[in-house]
Amino acid sequence: MAKLKDIAERVGVSISTVSRAISNDASRPVSEDTKQKIRQAALDLGYKLPESSQRVHDNGIADKRVVCVVPQNLMDDHPYFSTVLAGFHKKMEELGQPPAIVRTCEEVADADKIRLMLRETGAQGIVAVSWYDKELFELIQQAGVAIMGVSLNDERLTVPVVDCDRISSARAAVSHLIDQGHTRIAYIGGPAYSKQMESEERYVGYKFAMLEANLEVREEWLMNTGWNVDRSFSKLSELLGGLPKEQWPTAVFCASDMLAIPAMRAVVENQGRIPEDIAIVGMDNIDVAQYTTPPLSSVSVPKYEIGRVAAKSIVDYLDGHFKVATKILLPCSLIVRESSSFTRTYI
Repeated sequence: MAKLKDIAERVGVSISTVSRAISNDASRPVSEDTKQKIRQAALDLGYKLPESSQRVHDNGIADKRVVCVVPQNLMDDHPYFSTVLAGFHKKMEELGQPPAIVRTCEEVADADKIRLMLRETGAQGIVAVSWYDKELFELIQQAGVAIMGVSLNDERLTVPVVDCDRISSARAAVSHLIDQGHTRIAYIGGPAYSKQMESEERYVGYKFAMLEANLEVREEWLMNTGWNVDRSFSKLSELLGGLPKEQWPTAVFCASDMLAIPAMRAVVENQGRIPEDIAIVGMDNIDVAQYTTPPLSSVSVPKYEIGRVAAKSIVDYLDGHFKVATKILLPCSLIVRESSSFTRTYI
């Protein structure tokens, strides 16, 4: 099944341009020539184009105008969010809904841009993928537009959210390390939308497991990378390089595989062995996790299903099936590989 990304690559334009052309978005108009190229590429690739007028389906549900807002750096080949978005778009198609209009959060970065986007798109619902701005969310809600978050990981959010259970998953991953005999467990992660790492759900799960086992949470072993992969490498390298090996943490839980992979490199470059000197567990189970050396233990997150559930939920939400903020958390599973265990088992 062709995706917006495939059409964008065929024509040589951005995904947001493809989205605007296919959905006949009137804002930032796409030239007629480009629009025709996009539509022809969509037909060539087997992408189902929407009908131009709003329809009312047999079940009485009308087409919904949904805008999907995504940070620019997550738009294309991000190993986590590209799968979430693929699930979202596929479910919207299955529901007979027109493709969501895709915008980057940079394109709606202030109140004026939000108002312009709402006016020009006629948006009924906003799906915020890993994007949160308290003031702008309030502005959107005041305009009577529904908001649903996807992969928003802050316990204090009050909008409907579809995500995985990050607290329980992180707790299970750290408990696995504890069961392997580790007591000196470091943490590599980043902040929540509050800008504080302490309120981020994976950190909460890590701390929960540590305190539950009466283990010390050492401040110098808590590495806030700001979700930057280079900092994961540099911060762990700095920690290990400043200590004799016998004083190293014996395990590290990383809040994403994207942070775990550079952390593995840091261990090796400091003459450490994985898992003999330091065991490592990541989160998300991106495709490349099974091909690292050694293969990376990781929490498997149902990324595609998160996207599908988000699409179904925003359509139901707009149809009035539920009115209050709710949180839909999908279960995860821990995949144990050689980076944290000498024997491979699957949980």
